[in-house]
This record gives sequence, C-alpha cells and structure tokens, in this order.
Amino acid sequence: MRTIPSGGKLAKEIAALRGAIVKAETRWSRSMQTRWQLALSFLKGALSALGALAVLVLVTPLVVWFLREIQWPPIIEDIVSKVILQIEQVNRQSPPGAAGQ
Repeated sequence: MRTIPSGGKLAKEIAALRGAIVKAETRWSRSMQTRWQLALSFLKGALSALGALAVLVLVTPLVVWFLREIQWPPIIEDIVSKVILQIEQVNRQSPPGAAGQ
C-alpha cells in the first residue's frame, strides 16, 4: 500500500506535477507550431514552383513572338534569327519517352 505523504511533501509533489504539466503543454504547443510552419513552408514552395512553371509556359512564347515582330538591323537580325530557330527546335522536340507511345 502507498502511504500518503505529509503536508509539506505533498505540496512539493503537487508543485512538481504542475511544473511537469506546464512543460508538457509547452512542448506540445511548440511541436504543433513546428508542424504548421513545415506545412506552410511546403505550400509556399509548391505555389512558387507552379508560379515559375506558369511564367515559363506563358512568357516564353510571348518573348519569342515579340522578338519576331521587331525589325532588327541586319547584323543583329542574323543573331536573333539563330536564337529564335534554336528556341523553336527545342520546343518542337518531343519529351523523352513520348516516342514509344
């Protein structure tokens, strides 16, 4: 059988239990904050990647179109036309693995 501690000892044990509860609550709170921070960081990264992809898909054709429409001086025109041809060749190539479909 357990013995009931005396008044002074009981008060110390209750204070120690309260301290342990406060520490446990603090640890749990910190772990939940960390989980939310990780989740928000992941979401931020995923949205940044989607934004970058959207920029590549939408801006690249606009830049190519804009470069075609400008009347370039003859020296620059040769360089720009080579760059445009290179971009178009890369865009026309099928992705790896698409040939077998």
